[in-house]
Amino acid sequence: MYKTFRRTLFGALAAGGLLFGATGVSAAQPSGNTAAHAPGAPLTAQAAASSKVYFNTARTQWTHYTPDAQSSSHAGTLNGGRNYFYCYVEGGFYKNETNGRGSNYWLRTDDDTGHRNVYVSDTNLDQYGWSHMVDLLPYCK
Repeated sequence: MYKTFRRTLFGALAAGGLLFGATGVSAAQPSGNTAAHAPGAPLTAQAAASSKVYFNTARTQWTHYTPDAQSSSHAGTLNGGRNYFYCYVEGGFYKNETNGRGSNYWLRTDDDTGHRNVYVSDTNLDQYGWSHMVDLLPYCK
């Protein structure tokens, strides 16, 4: 509930130009091929294909074709370390037994085994990513 409130609050502030100034561009977006968008706002298909926000993941993890932890949706693998993400979405709840985090937020990315537009749980983000991903990533559909 808290993340949903934060996402709504930050999305509204960003849309009004109050959070990041009149441009709505997040400081976490790398330079290069990125599209300006308000954090927490839905992405168009074109913007989703070009916007990337980088976070560190604490470990290597499975990717999924759908935002859930079911074995049947397993796609490939995303290696731990610095990775890019397009957006986040709500999906099935996942409890990470390693660090004790639980969440129903999933991040869309491309994995290290060639699968595009797949999902990983946000529970494996480092502390910065875990604390700021709803502020810096748009919501995707």
